[in-house]
Amino acid sequence: MDIYISGYGVVAKEFVQLIHDKAETIASRYSITPKIKGIIIREGIVQSEEGLDLTRLLHYGVGTMAIKDYAKDSHYPIQPLDQMSGHVLIEATSTNANDGEPAYSYIKQALTSHMDVVSISKGALVHHYEELMQLSQSVNRRIKFSGATAAALPTLDVGEYSLAGMTLTRFEGVLNGTTSYILDDMHEHDIDPVVSLQRAQEVGIAEKDPEMDVSGKDSANKLFLLANRFFNQNCHLQDVSVDGIMNVTRNQIADAKVSNQKIVLLASAVMDNQTIHMHVRPTPISMAHPLANLAPKEKGICFYTEEMGRVAVIGGASSPVGAAGAALKDMINLVQANF
Repeated sequence: MDIYISGYGVVAKEFVQLIHDKAETIASRYSITPKIKGIIIREGIVQSEEGLDLTRLLHYGVGTMAIKDYAKDSHYPIQPLDQMSGHVLIEATSTNANDGEPAYSYIKQALTSHMDVVSISKGALVHHYEELMQLSQSVNRRIKFSGATAAALPTLDVGEYSLAGMTLTRFEGVLNGTTSYILDDMHEHDIDPVVSLQRAQEVGIAEKDPEMDVSGKDSANKLFLLANRFFNQNCHLQDVSVDGIMNVTRNQIADAKVSNQKIVLLASAVMDNQTIHMHVRPTPISMAHPLANLAPKEKGICFYTEEMGRVAVIGGASSPVGAAGAALKDMINLVQANF
């Protein structure tokens, strides 16, 4: 299996590490011989027909300069994007919330080159969901994006395959590990969100610029993608009503605790007469609810079906290796089960 990776940040390098470490296991268990044929950076593709030397590659750092150094030392020219020819693209560029580039161009090129796509980043799918899905269908290729919808938490797999044939009426989830940590910290230690955010940044859980997380936008992006896939719709991100967590007060947390509840950033989608209602907002839920008892940084999702009732999934490491693992799982499922 010839694999291309677009972008070479921490998650992409973790994916390379997984392929390096698990190649024999993947071959013996799934009859797949993975070969990373090339890595895409903005200047073009660094590739080898025999496959890149992963042992050497892993000694380099991350980012564009690491790949350029590897290419120079290996005497590989940087080739144009249209020279990509393989089986699957692992799209791992940083999410661009403005227009989805350069992931959008990489995904389109892969599809038109008759490759499947496993997307870890969200931007291209959020901004161009309908177009990319139509393109994938027209060329008989597939796009999987578990890594873009809560990473290691198997949201898409459960909703699409474990609940296949069921009537899904709604789902709700805690889809962002950073806000889960902050609200849990507020619940446990009676502190303001600003203080908890600072604590999260100090221990490396929150980004230096946490706006996408604390505003609810990251959860909204994931909710939008999941709702479109589960309900087979072409909604728009603007259809999601979004409130973040920074206005949650200590009094609200205290009131929730008195009522044996906990406030979480709940992302929910409800199908009502062929209309999807989507919300992301701080919501008090009972402590008996599965989503009220997540460990710090964990995520979770609950599905509500007419036939099976409620099905809940919680956990999933909020880490680069967890996201890389989601991409590896998607890639294997594309081949193994023809999902």
